[in-house]
Amino acid sequence: MKNETDVNEATAATGENNRSAHAPPQYSVAAVKSAPAPEGDAPGEWCSYVLENGRSTITGRRRGSVQQVTEHATRYAEELNARSGGRTTLGWIPRRGR
Repeated sequence: MKNETDVNEATAATGENNRSAHAPPQYSVAAVKSAPAPEGDAPGEWCSYVLENGRSTITGRRRGSVQQVTEHATRYAEELNARSGGRTTLGWIPRRGR
């Protein structure tokens, strides 16, 4: 039976885990399903979605088909991951002093 040290050494040796030990967990789409329209909103096709990263869960609702909302949720997860120090696709520009 392998202990945690053996697993960590094997992972490091094979390069299976390229993320830093301090890198935040990455968000991914956990679920997308049809949902009723919010109260007071015009009827139409709505879906709810769930993003998870192992520590946090984000739920949302958006107008559109399951495919459209899945695409939105995937982009949203990618943006969150970029902002949190994961693989960056968005740039960060510091504010200039006044």
